[in-house]
Amino acid sequence: MHRLRAEGLDFTTTAPKRWTFSAPVAARPADVFAAISADPSTWTAWFPGLSAGHYDGDAPPGIGSGREVTVGRARYVETVLAWDAPRHWAYRVDETTVPMAHALVEEWRVAPDGDGSVVSWTFAIDPRPLFTVALPLAPTVMGRLFRRAMRNLSRHLAADLPPPFFGA
Repeated sequence: MHRLRAEGLDFTTTAPKRWTFSAPVAARPADVFAAISADPSTWTAWFPGLSAGHYDGDAPPGIGSGREVTVGRARYVETVLAWDAPRHWAYRVDETTVPMAHALVEEWRVAPDGDGSVVSWTFAIDPRPLFTVALPLAPTVMGRLFRRAMRNLSRHLAADLPPPFFGA
């Protein structure tokens, strides 16, 4: 495992490289936030490539909670930095099997948009040489991944809705 530098939320505005992507999700902000902040094992239903995950411990997750996810062959150990339901959730990566960064923070924001939501994802990184090779392609690849995840999340949340009630 490669240890990353511990950064706070301000890193989303000060990191050497930052990208923010936004996409609609056809669900209420509370439902979207609940899905994003849920046990990361549930992400396997909507986030491309994520195959496993969990929060550490038995306590309800929140700021300071640890979580671990597996995406492809990479493993990430993270710490939750923000938990402001239903609008703001963020974490930093503490360790990873991929030597891609000196520091990495991801921030998720959920805003109402008509009957649905708009999700914004900020990826803030102090890249290592391995990642700098991918920098020219990063915004395109990450943007596509994020938009696909949000389309999947819309479908996933729609499938979990109870059937409409057609009473007299």
